[in-house]
Amino acid sequence: MPKVNTSFRKCISLLSVLYILLLALVIGNKTTQAAKIDDGAWTQSGSPGTTSITFTNTTASDSSSDIVLTFPATASVDQDGTSSTVSGSTAITRSNNTIDNTIILTILDGTLAAGASITITLADGLSTYTASTYAQESLAINTHNSAGTPLDFGVALITNDNTTTVTTQVPLFVNLAVDTTSIQLGTLSASSVNEVDQTYTVNSNNRTGLTAAIEADNDLNDGFGNDINAVADGTVTAGSEEYGISVDNVSGVTVEPPFDSGDDEEIPQVLDNIANATTEISNGTFDLNYKASITGTTIAGSYDQVVTLTVSSNP
Repeated sequence: MPKVNTSFRKCISLLSVLYILLLALVIGNKTTQAAKIDDGAWTQSGSPGTTSITFTNTTASDSSSDIVLTFPATASVDQDGTSSTVSGSTAITRSNNTIDNTIILTILDGTLAAGASITITLADGLSTYTASTYAQESLAINTHNSAGTPLDFGVALITNDNTTTVTTQVPLFVNLAVDTTSIQLGTLSASSVNEVDQTYTVNSNNRTGLTAAIEADNDLNDGFGNDINAVADGTVTAGSEEYGISVDNVSGVTVEPPFDSGDDEEIPQVLDNIANATTEISNGTFDLNYKASITGTTIAGSYDQVVTLTVSSNP
């Protein structure tokens, strides 16, 4: 019976030792867990140029603590580099490891307070850096206290070229619509003025707009050398042999002289501007009002004329 008690006590003792060891291991793990810091920034002034790293540490570190910078494969640590400064410290030592691609900065004088903004400058930190490989990448930051216990970890990001240029083309268009291409003035009389309206619609996405121009192939004539006189006094009047046009019901365009007066005008036989827009335009409209009258001696016959209106984009 005493032997059983001894074995039981030995078992309890062994369990107590194991519990203490496990508890120590758990506590040890908790004390070595590093804090994550917000992403910092990494810049190179040239190729490779001066290396600048900024970050905000989370955990305070004292003298003899280390800042370990691990660079990506696109960068090569300068094994012979010595230049280095760390804000908050007046003296540091630098250790370069080209195999692990790391630079270790040991703080000899001063401390890095919790939440302090840290700037590291290395005039000869890298021997090469290929900026064109990645649009954005990072180096690793780890801090250790004087006993080698991890304090903080994080990254500093460098942006090489993460902008994307998007290009496309919008085709230029100009169009002209007309409600009718046949103007029937009917049978003329010395006692009245016959008139017919024709509506034009213009569109263009040209930023400087468009210009509409008009011309006729001949006078309004019968093919035998006889014509109806073009209006000369600004008004087609009953009982007078006169023919012309006026422009009205204008929207979205500007009528050009001499058609802007509201008077009846002769249709030019040389291309002449009649309306314009100085910016892009959607459904600009204007009417041409054709008018004719005769006298009792106007030669009988069938008269015609071809009128052409064109639009072009402004330069």
